[in-house]
Amino acid sequence: MAVFVDLEDEDIEALQDGKPPRWNVGIDAVKAAAVNEVAAGGINAGPAGGEGASGKQREEAHELAVRENPNRNSMTKALGCYPIIVSVAASIDLNTLDNLARTCRQMRANLLQYRTTLLASTLHCSNEHLAVDPEETLRYRARAGNWFYMQDTGRSAFTAKSGRCARDLVAGCRRCGTVVCRNCAIKPPAPIVLRDRHRRLCTACTNAPLGSLVKPQLSLEFPLESDDMERAICQCNSSPGVWLCQPCGRSIRSRDNEYRSIWKWRNTYTEQLGGLGTGIGDGDRGVPCGRETECCAAREREQQTDCDAEDAREADSYLSATIAGSAGSPSSNTSNAAGGSPVLGRRTPSPQLGPGYERHEIEGIGGVMKKKKLRMVRIGACVPEWEDERVRGEIMGREVQGRRSWCGWCWRVIPGKRDYEAARQTRKGTVG
Repeated sequence: MAVFVDLEDEDIEALQDGKPPRWNVGIDAVKAAAVNEVAAGGINAGPAGGEGASGKQREEAHELAVRENPNRNSMTKALGCYPIIVSVAASIDLNTLDNLARTCRQMRANLLQYRTTLLASTLHCSNEHLAVDPEETLRYRARAGNWFYMQDTGRSAFTAKSGRCARDLVAGCRRCGTVVCRNCAIKPPAPIVLRDRHRRLCTACTNAPLGSLVKPQLSLEFPLESDDMERAICQCNSSPGVWLCQPCGRSIRSRDNEYRSIWKWRNTYTEQLGGLGTGIGDGDRGVPCGRETECCAAREREQQTDCDAEDAREADSYLSATIAGSAGSPSSNTSNAAGGSPVLGRRTPSPQLGPGYERHEIEGIGGVMKKKKLRMVRIGACVPEWEDERVRGEIMGREVQGRRSWCGWCWRVIPGKRDYEAARQTRKGTVG
């Protein structure tokens, strides 16, 4: 910091006792000096001829002494305490800490005394302990820069990271909440694919209060423009942008294509197949609500699953966990190499499990006995289908134009034009 002093200014007079100028002393020191001058002037009064000059000086000193610092309040005093400011710094990144220090001089003075500790206590990326994989660096960064090349998480064995984690931009994933830095988050998507993130809501979720669709739920006292509501709704189309970790963000394109394919199939074949008595679109055969199990009108329904397919999935997950656990265990590798029973040769447990409350034997074609697993699952209500969209072949047209919908990327509600209009009317009524 540089201090510029105009030595030709006659108004500034150096003190005779060797003390620094008044403008170079802290506020508390100036107040103390002013109080001492007032006290000394009150005891040792000058002659009658100098009462006017000394009285004016004492008055100016008194005004300076009683002048309050506007930045000293309960908040700045609390953030000046070490335990409080360290706990706050543990939840923010370096950019937020810098913005906090720029709010006022008093806040900067409070943070400057703990500078070294606060810089080390800010939010860390969850992948910071992982080692950098030099072999995957070039391939990973090339694919991460291309938004249209998305890789399924189930087919990828990439568990390391391609570069060092950053500290200046760290936040929680908008879907799962995992803390990631800007190097471990997915790249910003192209603006043209933002329209594919919409999921249609059922009538109950569309008419429900906006605060009941967020996590945690908010009451009607929180308007749409409040900070709490802004943090809870979808922000993928705003300035913060999409902030998703790699496991959550690398499969969103395939999910978008799958959801659009469902609507294309229904718009093409529903009318023809409906005349055959298949019942597509009737009852629970429609497209479920975008909130799925968290739908306001969700119901319990019976689901029938092939036991062989279900057990095969469980065996695959068990196999993956076993291989991951035995990767660092030399004893397990030795036993397999010595002729022990390999894990890959395990059969699915469905032939060994007999029928029970959930497993039922069903005779199939050709007298083949199959086992079906019956269980109750919670599914969302069916969403409405519009005839004009089916005729034009348009998919999610109303949601793109401003109807309330659900984001398939961050799993948060997207307010519609009616929500913003209601918030605007409420604000006008409050002001009026």
